[in-house]
Amino acid sequence: MKNKYVYLIKLCLLIMIYSCASYGPKNKNLSLVLSKTQQAIGNLEEKITITDDNDLKAAYNELTEKSAVLFPVLENCNDKYALTPEYVATLEATENTLRKLNEEFEIMNNKTFVLNAVSKDYEAKLQTIKNTAQNNATTTIKVMVNSSENDGFFVFGKLSYEQDLDIKRFRFNQPTQNASLDFVPGYYLFWLEKDGLIGEPELHLIMSNGGEEEKQLVLKTPK
Repeated sequence: MKNKYVYLIKLCLLIMIYSCASYGPKNKNLSLVLSKTQQAIGNLEEKITITDDNDLKAAYNELTEKSAVLFPVLENCNDKYALTPEYVATLEATENTLRKLNEEFEIMNNKTFVLNAVSKDYEAKLQTIKNTAQNNATTTIKVMVNSSENDGFFVFGKLSYEQDLDIKRFRFNQPTQNASLDFVPGYYLFWLEKDGLIGEPELHLIMSNGGEEEKQLVLKTPK
C-alpha cells in the first residue's frame, strides 16, 4: 500500500511538472528561497522527532510531503514561465516563518497550527497549478469581500501562519461591498475594520478548484 501511495505521488508530480505552460524569463530568487525553506524544514526534523506530540509529528510529515511535491513543480514552472515577485514573496514569508519556528521552538505554542497552515498554503498552490487552464504557477485569484451586515468596512489580510503577528500585509482597494484584490493561491486570514471596530480574522483557502479564478467571501461584521 505504501509503495502504491509513493507511486501515485510521483505520478502526480510528473504530470504537474510537464504540464506547466509557456516559456519565458525565470525568477532568479525562487531557487534560493526554496533551498532555504528546505533547509528550515530539515532543521526542524531533529526537534520534532524527539517530541511526544503526535499531532506535531503528523503535521511535520505532511509538510515534508507537500514541499517534496510542490518545490520541483515550482522550479519547472519558473523555468518555463517566471513566477511573479508576489508569488515568490509568499514563499519567502513561509521560509521566514519556518526559520523562526526553529529558532523559537521551545517557546512557540502554536507549532502544529503553523505547520498545518503552511501545508494548506502549499496544497492551495498545487491544486491551482493542476486545475487552471494553463496549468502554470502564475494564476491569481480575484477575492471579492462583502460584510455580513451593513457596508463600508475596510478589508485587511495576512498569511495564515502570520496569525500571531500584528501586521496588515494586505489591504483591499475598496471597502465593502465593493472590496476586491488579486491574490496568489494560498491560505489566508481576512478581517474587517471600521470606526475602531475590528473583526475576528477568518481563515480562507484561496485556490482554483475547477478553473474558476474568482472567490466571493462574506466576512462577519465586527460589533
